[in-house]
Order: sequence, then structure tokens, then C-alpha cells
Amino acid sequence: MSLEDNNSTENFVKQIVTILPGIHCAIGYGLANSMLIEGNDGNIIIDTLESRESAEEVKKDFDKISLKPILAIIYTHNHADHIFGTEIFAGKNTKIYSHSKTLEILDKTMNLINPITFQRAARQFGIFLNSNVSLKYNQNSHRAYLPPTDTFNTDSYELNISGRQLLLYYAPGETDDQIVIYMPNENVLFAADNIYKAFPNIYAIRGTTARDALQWISSLDLMRNLHAEYLIPSHTKCIVGKDEIYQILTIYRDAIQFVHDQTIRFMNKGLTPEEIIGNQLIQLPKNLKQHPYLQEFYGTVNWSIRAIFDRYMGWFSGKTSDLNVDSPKVHAQNLIELGGGTKQVFEKVKLVYQEEKYQWALELIEALTLYHEDLNLLELNEFHSLVLEKLASFETSINGRNWYLTKSLEVKKLIEIKPSKDQIIETVLKSSIKNCFKFLTVNFNYEKADEQKILIFFHFNDTDEKYSIEIRNSIVEIKNNWNDKINPNLIIEIKTERIWKEILIRLKTPIEALDNEDICIKNQHGEDYPEGILQFIQFLLLFAQ
Repeated sequence: MSLEDNNSTENFVKQIVTILPGIHCAIGYGLANSMLIEGNDGNIIIDTLESRESAEEVKKDFDKISLKPILAIIYTHNHADHIFGTEIFAGKNTKIYSHSKTLEILDKTMNLINPITFQRAARQFGIFLNSNVSLKYNQNSHRAYLPPTDTFNTDSYELNISGRQLLLYYAPGETDDQIVIYMPNENVLFAADNIYKAFPNIYAIRGTTARDALQWISSLDLMRNLHAEYLIPSHTKCIVGKDEIYQILTIYRDAIQFVHDQTIRFMNKGLTPEEIIGNQLIQLPKNLKQHPYLQEFYGTVNWSIRAIFDRYMGWFSGKTSDLNVDSPKVHAQNLIELGGGTKQVFEKVKLVYQEEKYQWALELIEALTLYHEDLNLLELNEFHSLVLEKLASFETSINGRNWYLTKSLEVKKLIEIKPSKDQIIETVLKSSIKNCFKFLTVNFNYEKADEQKILIFFHFNDTDEKYSIEIRNSIVEIKNNWNDKINPNLIIEIKTERIWKEILIRLKTPIEALDNEDICIKNQHGEDYPEGILQFIQFLLLFAQ
């Protein structure tokens, strides 16, 4: 039987549920669950929530259950709500386990695309909204992430910790690094994010590559064939009973397969996603549509259709006009001129709003936002916000609803979504020096460089690591070595990696670092060259802050 009714908010009521003696699940302390497994002389934590603040709260209540040291932490996957509270739990000798792909993915999301990830995640998870079901991470929150100490890249990995046997299975589904954890002696399965009480999120609107539906199905098959007595997901409440668990896992994987197969069926007929969705060609059969684990509270069928199409066919829909589209502003101008001008189109927006054609109203008002001419912007933004809020009221997916409502706040100029200065500093200071260099490549302002050719060598005295940065052909190439056969423009000797990070985030200026002898600038012959500071500063200005 399921341990609770199909009420989405009830799934997030703050509580610690004891599944079996020594196995506990904390629900509602963050967006995800955190699990405590008691061992003979120490404990195991599965997932650590999304921030230092949320982790401190659950750690306090876990300590009421057991004060034994944390011997191991297991990351089920890379999502922020599972890994950003780790410092609160970890002791000096705590092992942190994950699949090897977790680090690969985090290198990208926490560094290369961190700014856009933060912005879009804030919209999807509604961190600026007053919601019981949201990511408890905002501009005042702090990361307490620690990288894994031990990773594996096999199909399974066995751990024996303090009298507890755990089998870690690689089970890609909602993420490519997903693992599920099985305790054979207790017949308990920790399902990670491969199942929750909502339609699967085959595509996350915060921005991800489309999830591999067939891979997700295969992982669900692995999970159901374990015939667990207890299933503990990382979101929503636990399920008890072999038959119930098997049936739920079966219908969940069948729903994914249905949408996958039918999308391919219509795709092979030459239809675009818009045609498949617009003509309502794929509708869940009644037995799937009515199932409590397949309600579109999180993922949706339509988003899944788009994601599956994109995974197989890429960005081009097959519609010829999509090959080379006009810029958004030109498209908006053409649309508005066709409608008789901005004032006439704005009146049309109000009319279609009264006719309850809210999606069409949104498309028109977005065009007016780009090409508003002499319209009153305050009035336009107020109506824009009204349309977004109306669409939110009809949206069943919490992700979609959060996005509409957050965009409404942005349109009203009530919020600005970006990491705080403290969060930027915290991110950089905790990043590896390799990632700090890697991040420079995507913050390079090639227009400023004006086809310059520059080669600078860096040497860190504390680690004896060497890096080179070469600017050529309007790109930046980073190497973690020097080519001694080539003379650089400058050689920068830096006392510690932290000093370089402080320079990057403007906590310390290059001149201050030079005056304090934290850095030493040399010419191509290795001779002291303090007058090279101006050239070094000009080099740094080629990169966005």
C-alpha cells in the first residue's frame, strides 16, 4: 500500500519517517529527502539537501535519533537538492560516494553554465515564491558542497559499512549519473529520482539535455526486478509492499514507453512536435492517465514529446521556415505591423484575454514587449503579468506554474534573478583551480581582444602547478602545462591558488597582489618585470567579471 493519499502538498510535510529500525527518511526539510541509515558504530547519509541552512535543520533532528559519527555519504546524483548540504554532515574521515559521471556533470553545471543554470532553476523551482514545495535555496543561502572522495564507473558497486550492506546500482534515468541503492538484507530500495509521485520529468525546463527515455525504462526494470519490500524515493513518501511497488514501477515505466513509442510513431510520419501536440495525437490511456503516480504535477506529456523528438532529431523540427528564422525583434515587428500597429495589437491582446485565449495573449504581448513603440510600458507590463498569472492558475505542473509566477515578478521589476556577490565568491573559492581557468574560456570578450595573440604562463608556488592561457583566433585555450619551446608574453608567479581566485572575483587587485608580493610578474626570459602589470591588467579586462 502507499503510505499516503495522492495529495501533492502532503508529500512535503516536514517529518522524519522511520521505515525500519535504523532506517529513516527526512521529508519536507528541503525539496528532496535525506536519508539516515544507522550502523553499528557509525551512520550513513543518503543525499544532503540543497543548502547549508536546510542541512543544518535536518542534521539537528537526525542527531536526536543518533549521535554516532557519519562514516559515509552517498550522492544519488548531481542535482543541487541532493548535494549542497554535505559539509554539515561530513566529518574529517567521512567517505563520500557517487558515480563517476557526477563529477563530470557538476564540472559543467557548477562552472561553465552556472549563471544561466541559477537563473532558470530559480524560475522552475520558484525560489522567490512563497511555496511549500520549492527549492529552499535563494540569494541568502549558502552551498555546503563537498566533492566525492570515492567514485565508481561500473554497473554496480558494493559497500559494507558498519554492519550494513549496500548495493549501488548505476541506473540512469532522470539524470545520466543516477544510482539507486539496495539493501538486500532489509529488502529496502532507495529509488533516487527515478520515480516520484508525479509524471516523470523527461525534460526539465530549467535547462537540461533531454533524458534518455529508453535508458530510464531500463533502470526502472532493474529496480522492479529487485522485488523490494520498501521503496524510498528521494521525493515524496515511501511505498511499502512488494506487489504494490512492482505494480507502481511497472506502470511508471509503461507510461514512459508509451510516450516514447508514440512520439517516434508520429515523428516517423514526418510530423513536428507542434503538430503532434497541437493535434493532441498522444493522450495517455485512461488507466495511465488516472494513476496517482502519473499526474502531471512535475513533468508533462507534452514536454516529454518535445524532449524525445529533440533527443532523436535535434533542434530542427523539419518545418522549412525554422531553418533560418528572423530575429525575435524582427519577427515581433512583422507580426505587429500585420496586426495594424502596436495600439491595435494591444487592444487585440485585451480582447483575446477576455475570450480566454491566454496562450495567444501571451505570444502577442511578448511581441509587444520587444516592439512597443509608443505604448505605455507600465500598462503593458501590468497586463503581461496578469496574463502570466492567469496561465499559472491553469498549469498543473509545479515547474510550469513556478515559471509563470516568477516571470510575473520579473516583469513587475519586483525581483532580479542572479547569484548574490557572496554566492559568486563562495562558488569560485570552492572551485578547483582547473575549473577557474576553464570558466575563463566562456567569459572571454572576443570583441575587446580585437584579434590579439597573447600567451601567458602561470605558476602556483603552493601546488607547483603550471597553466598556460593562449589567446588566438578569438578563442582562449587553456593548458595545464607550459610549452618551453615557445616564449610567452608574460610569466605570472602566484604564491597560492587562493590569491588567483581572489583576483578573478575582484577581492584583490593585481596591483595589490604585486605590492604584497603575492604575485611576481616576469618577462619571457624569466626576469622580474613589474612594469608588466599594465599588460596583465589589460589581459584580465578581456574577461567578463
